[in-house]
Amino acid sequence: MTNEQVLEHLTSMAKQRENVRVLVLNGSLVNPNVATDRFQDVDVTCFVEDVTVFIEDRSWMVPLGDVLIMQMPDEVPGKEDYGRFAFLVQFAAGHRVDLTVRPLRDVQETIQADSLSLVLIDKDGVAGQPVPSDDTYRIKPPSRFDYEQCWNEFWWVSLYVVKGIKRGQLLYAYDHVTIMRAMLRKMLSWEVGYKTDFTVNAGKSGDGLAPYMGTTDWDNYVHTFPTIETALLEAAHAALVEQFERTSRQVAVRAGYPFHAEEACRIRDAFSTLWCSND
Repeated sequence: MTNEQVLEHLTSMAKQRENVRVLVLNGSLVNPNVATDRFQDVDVTCFVEDVTVFIEDRSWMVPLGDVLIMQMPDEVPGKEDYGRFAFLVQFAAGHRVDLTVRPLRDVQETIQADSLSLVLIDKDGVAGQPVPSDDTYRIKPPSRFDYEQCWNEFWWVSLYVVKGIKRGQLLYAYDHVTIMRAMLRKMLSWEVGYKTDFTVNAGKSGDGLAPYMGTTDWDNYVHTFPTIETALLEAAHAALVEQFERTSRQVAVRAGYPFHAEEACRIRDAFSTLWCSND
């Protein structure tokens, strides 16, 4: 199913459900600075009169196909009253939908907080029609506190790395190298921000910094990742999957929990599809 077909279904659903008053498209699909590809998710927010009613009626998923795996990060066992609720749904055919439900009263605040918002449906004329941009995702100038916290954290954990190496605790050292790298990326982002008058979106993982850094600086940063080479990343991925599946099976047996072998198999099949894709 294409993203266009997904949006057509979600729009139709929102029109038919009286409880849904506003439907907003978010994310990369409305980002004018992002090239379209088939791996983009459909990120939508439904503003409703009753969040609980929408959560309980999940029939909107059925026409979208077979669910491969799903997360509901806001779910709390026994909780009945939610201020927001997100469904992160990966379908077996390859498309993904991230649908968040919010109360109608939050519509203006939410849209103002996320500049990548395109109003698709507004039954009551309360949402307005903002022009999507990545303004709220751009690098922000650091306060002095921000800068000093970053500086302090980098040097603080650098000592742990040395201790870990001297003790032969290489995993401990690697974990703290990762924290150091996160602080470096934050500092690099600020540097790029000042170079570009803070008009740049660095991206979730910092990929957007590359065009604004010198080749040497970028290469030096990339080389702080021990497994940045494609072959090594692929090998690491395969090893992680194998070890995770084996270990989780053992834990399930010890704890008396069900082991979802079929789901693991289906996701492995999804890996194969992605590896073999030429798109």
